[in-house]
Amino acid sequence: MGINSVVTAGAIASDPSDDYFMKLPQTSSHASHMQPASYFAIDENLRRALARETRATCSVDDSELPFQVHNYYSLSPLETVDIYTSGAVKQQSIKAQSISDGRHYTLDRIAGLQPGQKPELGAIDKWRQVQTPNVAHTHEAFLTHAFGDNSLVIVHDYKPLATNLASRIAEGQVPMSEAFLWSVVLQLASALSSIHVAGLAVQVLDASTVLLSPTNRVYISCGGLADVLSLHAAHSIEVAQQNDLRSIGQILRVLLNRSPDNVIAVQGQAPMVVPGRGYSPEFKELFGYLNHHVTPVVTIEDILRLAGPR
Repeated sequence: MGINSVVTAGAIASDPSDDYFMKLPQTSSHASHMQPASYFAIDENLRRALARETRATCSVDDSELPFQVHNYYSLSPLETVDIYTSGAVKQQSIKAQSISDGRHYTLDRIAGLQPGQKPELGAIDKWRQVQTPNVAHTHEAFLTHAFGDNSLVIVHDYKPLATNLASRIAEGQVPMSEAFLWSVVLQLASALSSIHVAGLAVQVLDASTVLLSPTNRVYISCGGLADVLSLHAAHSIEVAQQNDLRSIGQILRVLLNRSPDNVIAVQGQAPMVVPGRGYSPEFKELFGYLNHHVTPVVTIEDILRLAGPR
């Protein structure tokens, strides 16, 4: 029997779509005190996940985007979302590689600024100081005519394979479990805690400005946008932070609205979204706390209290 036939007999079944598949024997004839070759290999599921992220990061899709903008090149479109404030703001997310450090970033572009519109680019400095796992870190903001118009670009960390929560909901690609909903709430609360401690507020938090990764990690992706564009300049920071926390309740409503068990028809009124019978009393209390204005002030401490040991 040849060497190739021996290796093939003990190898893991290959995936023809996997360019990085490693064929390793599952058994070994080594002495008992020696480890088999597979002991030194990375976990197969982790390796596949890293390979998918690498392909997503390094790929460049054909598009009509310019090759280089500012200090970034190899632009590739990701997604476009409508962010609703006093009016709809269309944001185009673009993946690009930095000339300075070679890393990939997300360029969030707001196209077609009016000639008299002057973004507060200096407002991005405070956002640059926010370092927390559930926020796509903000790096810089600049104006450019490279797209053929007057565009604002805010640069955030690139999160491979993460897409906005609104599109995932529309495609039915989010879990239906209460555990997932608690996870979303706690991750958003953690992110907002760091943002609010820094004296800032997201102000445009909704399902379209939240990214969800394949492993259900949540990231707030729009840091600095409202401050640079002065979208809610008339609001005090306290009011803006309260709106952020109540936005978690709005996101829960969007998630729960997927199931008819959570929708109650009221004669003469719009249907109401409430957690169905399958949800725990603690979750129902949290939903009411965030949506029904039971108290004049919503706090992160109360959200964590309702979450208990989760």
